Amino acid sequence: MTNKLKNSDKLKIYYTLKFIREAQNQIIKRYHPADKMKCPMHFCTGQELMPSVLSLFLKKQDSIYSHHRSHGFYLAKGGSLKKMIAEFYGKRTGTNGGLAGSQELSNTDINFYSGTILSGALSMAVGDAFAKIYKKENSISVAVIGDGGMEEGIVYESLNIASKMRLPALFICENNNYSTHTHLRERVINPKAFNKVKPFGIKCTYINHQNPEKLYSKLSQIITEIKKTKKPQFVEIQTYRFNGHVGPEGDDHFNYRPKNEIEFWKKKDPVLLYKKYLSKKFNNFKKLEKKFDLKIKKVIDAAFIYAEKSKFPKDFKRYNFNNTYSKVVKKFYKNEIKLFKEQEGHKPKPY
Repeated sequence: MTNKLKNSDKLKIYYTLKFIREAQNQIIKRYHPADKMKCPMHFCTGQELMPSVLSLFLKKQDSIYSHHRSHGFYLAKGGSLKKMIAEFYGKRTGTNGGLAGSQELSNTDINFYSGTILSGALSMAVGDAFAKIYKKENSISVAVIGDGGMEEGIVYESLNIASKMRLPALFICENNNYSTHTHLRERVINPKAFNKVKPFGIKCTYINHQNPEKLYSKLSQIITEIKKTKKPQFVEIQTYRFNGHVGPEGDDHFNYRPKNEIEFWKKKDPVLLYKKYLSKKFNNFKKLEKKFDLKIKKVIDAAFIYAEKSKFPKDFKRYNFNNTYSKVVKKFYKNEIKLFKEQEGHKPKPY
């Protein structure tokens, strides 16, 4: 595997950055007032760098076990946007038949899984990595977790097993400084997650930039080493979400994040920074970008049309509508559920 990034791959990264960003923006834009999407969303606007670069390395047999802010990694793994949007609409053509929504988005066809109880996906990746060794597969398991998830005990049990058993796992921590609305400094003594991983004998890398080409070079080295040594590695990337913790509504009006902090990170927007770089690298960049924009719009529009036209699952008719729960389910599939501005369970401070 080479560390040198070809021009065609540079454009692939930029396309994926824009595709993930615009898909998120359009879901946010179209969620209300139609209210046809049936689940809360954990968006990743601002956090597109890692999935976009990682996409160049992932083979079909490689697995991703993601945290619930998973849309970027799903699309980077080659997941169908049509099936993802249909899932959010609760349609049977969705990735999970319309029954999982955003937070549990999964697709066995591409070896992508997300959600579970907080940090559970990371432990599942360890089991998957063991299966790859057992089956003598030359592939890896990728576990994606947030800085908040790193505070769960199961993480350290899993890291210990992965290290002790020498399993081909790539652990990625996207550190965006916040667990829901609580900053790292209010939660932990050591703000760098990788410092808590080192004692397990796992090689760690800390990424504190928004440069796709530097990240590509580092990931190339790391993934090559994992496949060669069959030993896990841990990567922590400093990132930032531009959207609220859970949406589609924003939550910055609750003033839990300083405005100057938000502005600081928006100046480090990976999409804008890479656009600025590529515009100097390619003489015909404006033409290329216009082509990308038209293609992305076409794909996104087609995905929403597909979701709108798709049918709801048939199985709901078998429910017993005499009990309270089934009455709610019936209303759901008849599109009679009214959505509120704040989803229960994700209310901002004070609790």
